[in-house]
Amino acid sequence: MQLSLAGLWQLSPLTDLSIPQDDITFPAPLSKVLPDSITEQEIAAQEWHLMHDVEMDEEMMRAQAIDLVLEGIDFHAEVRVNGIAVFDCDGTQAIYRKDVKPYLDKGGNRIEILFLEEEESLLFEEDITDFARSEPIKHYDTRIGIWRAPYLQFITNTRLDNVTTEQVWHYSGGCELLVHVYFTNLHPELVSASVKFDGMTYQVPLDVRSHEACVLFQVEAPKAFNPQDPQQEDMYQVEVDLDGQSDSQWIGLHHSLSQALF
Repeated sequence: MQLSLAGLWQLSPLTDLSIPQDDITFPAPLSKVLPDSITEQEIAAQEWHLMHDVEMDEEMMRAQAIDLVLEGIDFHAEVRVNGIAVFDCDGTQAIYRKDVKPYLDKGGNRIEILFLEEEESLLFEEDITDFARSEPIKHYDTRIGIWRAPYLQFITNTRLDNVTTEQVWHYSGGCELLVHVYFTNLHPELVSASVKFDGMTYQVPLDVRSHEACVLFQVEAPKAFNPQDPQQEDMYQVEVDLDGQSDSQWIGLHHSLSQALF
């Protein structure tokens, strides 16, 4: 289960206190609710405070883990839950995830994002990278803002850590696609992952003693994909669903991307 944190967030200035407070929903640049007289350069040069209140009920708190997920933040930001700094967004990851259940309470909770001048060290670097996925880092916009709606991910039994793919091509034509699903068991229950590719769906039971599952797809006549000129219509979508969590990525099949050739 996911709980969207798209809005409303109270936006307050930390540098020029004469700028009025306002409410904002995401995705959006901060300038969406700021006076037109302030330029994007002036906004980026100042520090800002975002605040969002969220209610947690008893059922939500039964989850084994509650991950706070942030994406689309191109500027340095400090994230706090109920007044405690839990991690920084410093441009080292595409998506930031952290289990914030230890900082949440049944009832009212407050999540804050502070756009601050960047410091040298990263808060709790080991914690934030424990289960970081391998999404390529990308920049969303030159304006300061949040370009994907934040959310809370409630995990009942198993955390989906990462999904990778591996191509094995054959001299005779065609290839095999291996989809590796990496996970962490939080509660010993029988759980399966759904892996979809090219119209096929496999239900894969997960071994609670392991941290990885693999699915093999045979592709007899792959689409003609050019790595030098990638086109969406020449790519395949790989989708993985596990315990209420999802991972979706587009890949191209080409022998130059193969880990092995037989």
